[in-house]
Amino acid sequence: MMTMNRGYYDVFMRTCARSPGNVAIRQYECGKYHTYTYSELYGVCEYVSQNLQQLKCNKGVIALVSEKNAIIPSVIAAAHKCCTSFIFLNSPQDIEIITGKIKLSAVIVINKNRDNVQLELFGKEPDTTASMFDLNILFYSCDTTAENNFVSQHSFIATTSGSTGEPKHIQVPIQCLQPNIDDLTKLFSITSKDVIYFSTPLTFDPSMVEILLACTNGASLLIAPDLTEVLFHEDNDNSVTFWQTTPSKFFQHSNENIKNKILCARSTLKVLALGGEPLNGIKILKELKHKNNKTRIFTLYGVTEMSCWASVAELDLNKVTTGDKEVPLGNCLSETELFVQPHEKNNTMGKIILASKTRKCILLNRKNGNKEENSIKFIDTGDIGEIRNGTVFYRGRVDDTIKRFGHKINLHSIESTVIQCPRVRACSCVWLQTPLLLIVYFSAETLSSQELLDFLKCKLDEKYWPDKVIRVDTLPTNAHGKTSKEILVNIYKKSNILENVENIKSYLFKELKALVNKDLNYEDIQSKSFFSLGGTSFLAVTICNKLSLTFPEVGKHILPHLLSHNKSIGDVLKTITQDTNCLENKFKKSIKRNRSTSSHGENSISYKKGADGIRNSNTVEFVVQWTFDTGKCVDASPALYKSESVLYVTVGSHSGKIVVMNANTGFIQGMIKLKSRIEAPILCVHDECVTSPCGVVGTYDGTVICFLLENCSVIWQINVGSMIKSKATYCKGVLYIASYDGNIRCIDILTSTIKETVHVSDQAISADLVLAKNEFILFGTLSGVCACLHVNTKTIIWQGSLKGPIFACPVLYDNDKYVIFAEVNGEIHCRTVEKGIKIWTYNGAKGNIFSSLCVKEINKFKWQMYFGCHDNNVYSVNITNFQPSLHWKTRVSSPVYSTPTIFNNKLILAASTDGKLWVMHSELGTVIAQYQLPGETFSSPIICDDHVFIGCRNDLLYSLKIDTK
Repeated sequence: MMTMNRGYYDVFMRTCARSPGNVAIRQYECGKYHTYTYSELYGVCEYVSQNLQQLKCNKGVIALVSEKNAIIPSVIAAAHKCCTSFIFLNSPQDIEIITGKIKLSAVIVINKNRDNVQLELFGKEPDTTASMFDLNILFYSCDTTAENNFVSQHSFIATTSGSTGEPKHIQVPIQCLQPNIDDLTKLFSITSKDVIYFSTPLTFDPSMVEILLACTNGASLLIAPDLTEVLFHEDNDNSVTFWQTTPSKFFQHSNENIKNKILCARSTLKVLALGGEPLNGIKILKELKHKNNKTRIFTLYGVTEMSCWASVAELDLNKVTTGDKEVPLGNCLSETELFVQPHEKNNTMGKIILASKTRKCILLNRKNGNKEENSIKFIDTGDIGEIRNGTVFYRGRVDDTIKRFGHKINLHSIESTVIQCPRVRACSCVWLQTPLLLIVYFSAETLSSQELLDFLKCKLDEKYWPDKVIRVDTLPTNAHGKTSKEILVNIYKKSNILENVENIKSYLFKELKALVNKDLNYEDIQSKSFFSLGGTSFLAVTICNKLSLTFPEVGKHILPHLLSHNKSIGDVLKTITQDTNCLENKFKKSIKRNRSTSSHGENSISYKKGADGIRNSNTVEFVVQWTFDTGKCVDASPALYKSESVLYVTVGSHSGKIVVMNANTGFIQGMIKLKSRIEAPILCVHDECVTSPCGVVGTYDGTVICFLLENCSVIWQINVGSMIKSKATYCKGVLYIASYDGNIRCIDILTSTIKETVHVSDQAISADLVLAKNEFILFGTLSGVCACLHVNTKTIIWQGSLKGPIFACPVLYDNDKYVIFAEVNGEIHCRTVEKGIKIWTYNGAKGNIFSSLCVKEINKFKWQMYFGCHDNNVYSVNITNFQPSLHWKTRVSSPVYSTPTIFNNKLILAASTDGKLWVMHSELGTVIAQYQLPGETFSSPIICDDHVFIGCRNDLLYSLKIDTK
């Protein structure tokens, strides 16, 4: 083992000196591979180190808020050069949680240049910033008050997923992980020629194995989406040779892709290492692996408390006869002991214990005890092992043994039987203590639930038979890629509630009689309102609160109906039936929907049967009508206007060009060239004050220009002295322009005179302004202010303060009565337009929101809201009686920054940043079709009839015809 006085930095520095020209990072984006050598990364490391040294963070922990990117190896090397420990966090919001538990010395936030996010942390701007490889790096010094338990060693802090208890923070010294790297390098024959797929989330400690295996051996890390056509590209230089992943993530790939890509005869994959959870599926591997395939398959076992792996076993599929029961835990890795602590009644079965004299991690959650006491030496893994012929086999978790009908039942043994059934790809057995149900969830491409139940009844004793067998497309996984029983339990609880319509009715009727204190028959009250029976608002709330304890999905639905003087008790009970049946149908659809809600990879873009005659990708096609080269990226969203019978489209570019095109023919009507780039959409104006249609837009250098739309003749041009990135709005002869100095300027559209400057915030306004009722202007700021300006008084009539910045423009619904604001942190808020009264909040999005929202009215009391998210999902949220709830979410191949749009009334079009256009069914979320643009896309698609107009980062404005056969 090499000495590491400065931890990972020493490993990194030696490789950079030994192999400076080796490719360290291969990054796939928009159809292209970008490579970075170790010498390039070394330069980044030294540059980051210089910035960190200015923060004087030689002790403590550095928090790194970032997704996987090309400079991660450089940044963690710099962290060890300047400090002792670091921790990966998923988002800036996690910092608030972590600072109460771990003392931080500094925070580094990395995002892409296009994100343009300047976050305030600890109430201040970044101490310093840097930019490289199209990335922004923000440095914050901090001095949190949390007490540190960690020892002063070069280490990283890992967080357990919480799948086997409360999440724990574990300090992992590099010396604890290095024996793994030395062993696995030899065992897997890792060389400088290897391409290691950087697949593991940064917050999951096996990601450090991938980083260190690459860096120690001068190999390459591949950053790419989990798509087989990318990972196993025909260009072998960029094809994966080593892949470490969880079984759940691996088996989210289809049988066809595993057989024809991953484990085919020509596969470049040398090693497939499956760990983090039990391997259920060895039989499928045996069936799908080509006889001439050379991939070696290993299972890894370990716990974060002794990061990372404790034992390893190589599988010989040719010797497998009975399936997963033959998968051993394998041989211990260096400086590690694994033994089984036998039960009193069974000498061959017991708890799996790990031990090491040198691989000692520190449990930071433990508040009591000194550092030595918190040091982990012996670990009760909570797993059960069986010793057979001197070999240890995994037999489930201690808490997998439950008592049912007086019998002890092991859930893992049921799972082992399920997986023996032909065609089952993955399964999970869960036990609900309330209402005492044993449920088997499984995924299979052709097997039905009844067929599996029949199989289990033949294989299992009656006491092991499950109460329910439920088929899903894929089993849900947690953030670390492991199958989540917690999610499965929650899914069933929600669905189970919806199956008890009659119970709900009976329960409500009982509560009505008790609260109204009358002995009632249904015939006596079915035509009467709740208030006519003596009910009050307080009693209605009380009933719904009690109902929610037993039927949480229903209680909140019926409150508006009880409070209505126009609704009879019969109407309320009828509503319960309709609402619960509707919710039940949506739940059934959601578990039959394609893998987009829970998976990464090619299955999230596979074409599934939709509805209303839409069956496959051939029913929706995109045909390029024309393109126009603007000279630089087109991030702005196009704007349309119609003059007589001709439709025109206009857009600005980073080149400073403004173009107006005939939307039908693609002929240019006119062009203006400004000195500064344009990212804001163009506002088109034409009313009694403006006799000829004109366009208005602001630029990065503060220029505001007004021009004739028919030929691009400049009417006037001024400069407000501050960057403009939002779309203006117009009312009664006055333009309203927001800028990055926090002001809204009121400009006379005819004379360009600034009539009023309304100061809103000390921070920028980035989102578009929105006009409501020809009287109110709604907007949000990067300081989290949401507000309303009155056009008559030019004053702010109300404002609120949200937690995070607002990048998305406000959206109106219900005839401009309500306005919706989306915070970048994922929370969505609804307020009244005129007074700013809070109506509802939705926080179900699992990532940052930069996309604006699109709202569709379903009926008088129901709307659907669509938006894109940084977590690679498009969301549909139902707003029913002022209660938002997730309708569906569909995973795409990259984040979605642009605004989804509706067409054909039943389809949604969304653009992800990697340039893909996605057509989805508005009710199901099913992907109907997709189209790949040649570059990244941040422009929102604009649709008119069967044509879509969108900008692309390959400098082109596109006109595409949508053919929906």
